[in-house]
Amino acid sequence: MKHKFELFREYYRKTDVGISLAVTSISAMLLIMALACKELEFYKFESIAVVALIFEFGYGTILSFLLLKNRKKHMHLTPFLMLNWLIGCFSLNVFFPVFLNLPVWVYATTFLFCISNFFLYQTKAENLRVLIFYFINGLTFWIIFYFALFLIPVMPYSLVGIIALGLGFYGLVPAIILVIHTLSILLYLPKNRYYFISFCAGFSTILVGFLVFTIGLVIESKKISEIIKMNSFETETDLPTYISISQNIKPNFFNEILLKKNIVYIDIDKFFSFDGFGSFSKQQFNETKAHNPFISIAYLFCKDLNINNDDRINILKSNFNKRLETEEHLWSGDQIFTKSIKEDVKIYPDSRLAYTEITMNIECHNKTLSNKEAIYSFQLPEGSVATSLSLWVNGVERKGVLTTKEKAKKAYNQIVGVEYRDPSLMQWREGNKVVVKVFPVNKINPRTFKCGFTTPLKVEDNKLKYQSLSIEGPNISNAETISRIQTVGNTSIETSKDFELEKGFYMNQSKGLDDWEANIPLSKINHSSFVWKNKVYEVREIQKTLTRFTPSEIILDLNDKWTTKQIESVVNLDRKNIFVFINGHKKEINKENFKAIQQDFENYHYSLLPLYKLTKNSLIITKSGTFSANFEDLEESNYFKKIKKNTKQRDIKVINISPDINPFWQTAKEQKYVEYFQTNLNNCLKMVNEHQFPLFKEEENVVNIEPALISIHQKAYTDSLKSNGPNHIYRMYAFGKVLQEQIKIQGDTISKNQYVELAKDANIVTPISSLIVLETDKDYKKNGIEQNVNTLGNASINNDGSVPEPYEWVLLIIGFSSLYFYYRKNKKQII
Repeated sequence: MKHKFELFREYYRKTDVGISLAVTSISAMLLIMALACKELEFYKFESIAVVALIFEFGYGTILSFLLLKNRKKHMHLTPFLMLNWLIGCFSLNVFFPVFLNLPVWVYATTFLFCISNFFLYQTKAENLRVLIFYFINGLTFWIIFYFALFLIPVMPYSLVGIIALGLGFYGLVPAIILVIHTLSILLYLPKNRYYFISFCAGFSTILVGFLVFTIGLVIESKKISEIIKMNSFETETDLPTYISISQNIKPNFFNEILLKKNIVYIDIDKFFSFDGFGSFSKQQFNETKAHNPFISIAYLFCKDLNINNDDRINILKSNFNKRLETEEHLWSGDQIFTKSIKEDVKIYPDSRLAYTEITMNIECHNKTLSNKEAIYSFQLPEGSVATSLSLWVNGVERKGVLTTKEKAKKAYNQIVGVEYRDPSLMQWREGNKVVVKVFPVNKINPRTFKCGFTTPLKVEDNKLKYQSLSIEGPNISNAETISRIQTVGNTSIETSKDFELEKGFYMNQSKGLDDWEANIPLSKINHSSFVWKNKVYEVREIQKTLTRFTPSEIILDLNDKWTTKQIESVVNLDRKNIFVFINGHKKEINKENFKAIQQDFENYHYSLLPLYKLTKNSLIITKSGTFSANFEDLEESNYFKKIKKNTKQRDIKVINISPDINPFWQTAKEQKYVEYFQTNLNNCLKMVNEHQFPLFKEEENVVNIEPALISIHQKAYTDSLKSNGPNHIYRMYAFGKVLQEQIKIQGDTISKNQYVELAKDANIVTPISSLIVLETDKDYKKNGIEQNVNTLGNASINNDGSVPEPYEWVLLIIGFSSLYFYYRKNKKQII
């Protein structure tokens, strides 16, 4: 250690080292402060970078003159000159961001390169202890190559800029450093074998890593290009052009990077063409734009995919679960994080329902002063419905008001986009999703919101299963999470997560939000019921019947999830009416050709069958995955128009032999385009052989909740019926009814309004209704939104119970009246 200190003192005594160290330290500190202000959006303080430029420019000019005048005397200052030149480049980039959103590791790599130069430009004899610095210099030298390459188109403007302001010089800095450092390496390193090997090892390491990465990217690029080429011959298709690409792309690290070209990652090739850093897109993609040198260079070796940005975004939505990133943002959502989550679950075994209340505390990183908009996506179990929303305004909980989705969106956009005040909005999305938006979040205004969801308990393996909600949103992984489960009645619970029984509640504390499930014993329905507005809503066992069904044809909905054995089991049914769809055309599949046909589906990840081409009473056997395009993605296509017009009358049956269901089949099932049943392959084959298909009995005033194997019946109130169940029974009935009736009356606005009123009454978020919280009661009135009057209102974990029955209201009124008159009488006597 003492020896190292002596070496530093010796170096410090050299000509102008002290002043160079002082100027470099000040410039570096000012640059770091400017970058921090930009990151924290303290834009008024970015001008600190100007001071760094003044320091660096003066120092660089003087030192350059001294080096030209007496190179031998000042050679040891060359590393300082390079470092200050690069500090000047980054300082100027704060105001003129040629390098947009450089990641931190780029700054760190550049800094390591400059530090290692101090060991390369010494005149001392060789020292084996500094081999590591030669390795680092070789490892980081590539970043200078990149800067020089990227700035080639800027060089003509830089030459003009030198004459005008002098600042244009910084556009030439990387090229100048590249020439100086390359000459130094060629002149000095070959004289020392150890240093040369160390430098080459570092340079080769990064080169090999880059080659491996680029080869992977090029291979994936060729695969996608081949898919596009084959698809170009399909002219008679009702589907959007991007769908066939999406169907054949298996999500992985490389093709996600390719699809994010010009959307998230900068493309150098576009820069060379002076086309800017991206093309126009109709859709937002709310992921921070990044200038990643590794990726940008690799793009140069990949063939352009010729897919426009909107199609790329649609593929990212379908294949990579990037739907949250495409939600409309009125304000930036960066620097927000979820500080804490409270997950409160109440289970009603008798009703086979559960209510989950999620409370989120949101804050901003680094205490930013600017307003931010937080957006969360909740993936709900099948059949679930959103039933409450609250936002804390000035420390007071304000509950959501239910209205039409159009009114809610208009009010939210007005208040967030124009008035910059406090709203929260909850909206329904296809595929059992709900999106919640909260505004504003900033330094002085961290936010708390709460939302609730009513969920059916799934019957599985003779047990009732509760599945936790999957949530996406700002930085959830480090949130402090507390989870609680309570049950109505004495019921034992088994959970996949470690819960401890404390004072009658099952409790767990953890980081982030884990996926977990709870199982309770399956019991018979106890006719749990809820009374509301002279109607009784009673839970009963679902009525399932096996109907006689002989399919006119069997369609195998093949994809890469089918095994050869499974396909063989179906074709062994030895029928002449088993078909597959290849490129939109029907083809017979049998024992002789099924292996050849399977090869066409080896890379086929999901299908969108032309249901409107099937014969009446067809049977589809599918093995669904978890991702696909949504109906909302296809809304403008001929495919969707034909599905809506020509499918329901065909009485198509679907059997899914997978436990998963993708968004396409989920919506087709919910909107009754098909009769859907989920089972295993053996049961499926048995039903086909026995000419049977299971159907759930449907009646006018009955809603079936298939996951829980229950139905909810509406009946007129009588004195013999009691309200002994939670209000969630009515909420689930209303949700099912809205979905059923809204499907029947598509396009009929007057009729739709009737079911908006039903949604309001039950306070449920549906395709035609949303929940919104506004800052004041006047805001509701101004936006034409009626507040909850004579409705169930927001669900609550502590107030789920029965509303008093009609005769109970009478007793309550008599009781309160008696108390009032007794109080008045006693008061007079005292006087």
